[in-house]
Amino acid sequence: MRSNAFILCSLTLAVIFTGCKPKRPSGILSESKMEDVMVDYHLAQGMAELADNDVEAARYRYIQAVFRKHHITEAVFDSSLVYYFEHSETFNDIYKNVSQRVQAQAEKFGVDARATQNQYSHLTAQGDTANIWTDHNYACVIPDKLRNIYQFTLTADSTYQTGDSFIWHFQTQYITQGLDRETYAVMALQYENDSVASVTQYIRGNNSFDIRFSPRAPLDTVPLRKISGFVYMPTMSQNEKSLMVLMLQDIAMIRMHPEPKDTAVVDTMLTDSLQADTLPAFTGKRLSPLEIRDKQPHEKKINVVKEKQVRPVRRNQGNQRVRRRYQL
Repeated sequence: MRSNAFILCSLTLAVIFTGCKPKRPSGILSESKMEDVMVDYHLAQGMAELADNDVEAARYRYIQAVFRKHHITEAVFDSSLVYYFEHSETFNDIYKNVSQRVQAQAEKFGVDARATQNQYSHLTAQGDTANIWTDHNYACVIPDKLRNIYQFTLTADSTYQTGDSFIWHFQTQYITQGLDRETYAVMALQYENDSVASVTQYIRGNNSFDIRFSPRAPLDTVPLRKISGFVYMPTMSQNEKSLMVLMLQDIAMIRMHPEPKDTAVVDTMLTDSLQADTLPAFTGKRLSPLEIRDKQPHEKKINVVKEKQVRPVRRNQGNQRVRRRYQL
């Protein structure tokens, strides 16, 4: 009886949790279908960027061809994109698979995969050069009033040092049928003396960005309090109807400790400048100034005087009496 009751309770809980699981609304593409569409979507955008004439016109034609291939409308794609954007974890899984498939296609046509790899992916949170990013390594921004900004804050801890330099790294990918919107990224650093330094980066297109900051005097001697930043996309006007999503991928914050000053060279220079033979040896008694002078090393010089030859001087010639004089 107990076993039957246990089985009945398990089935009841399974039905309850299954019923509570949110269902995908009708008209929304499945995850696998959305993945297939987005792979062709990205390939179409890449082909459009190689067009010799109007890139935007070529982009529109290629994207419409993708919709016809998968037998969907632009409205269905836009609705599905908005739905998965609301479920960011699922959207991130889909986009990871899309990135891998697009990369495989690129390698198939001879594109070097190392050119698109994240150069900071091997870094950990430890060491002189470390990735201290603690949030998700992806984010989405769309141009409406509620979701057109992505923000973050990192609080400094004991692993930070004065004079640290930073690189905020991320890759961008626009998903749009229209023109890429002008987007801005700002990184701000606040120090313990309430000083704030900021760097602004203009973002457009699919690219890899490194926003760098290295403190200068006097901030290189002040402890850091926190790092904050945001990515902002202006909202669309009522006349703009095309959907747009900006994907931020491979987000990282690289912290680099300053190089330690080499004091060994300074110590060697001081030691070499104070040679032992330049000072008198300590004899246990106080020396007078004359004794100190006498004990200093002196350069010995030998003065050589060349003796001049003695030559005769004749004053008179012929039959006259000659009188010799000698001149030194």
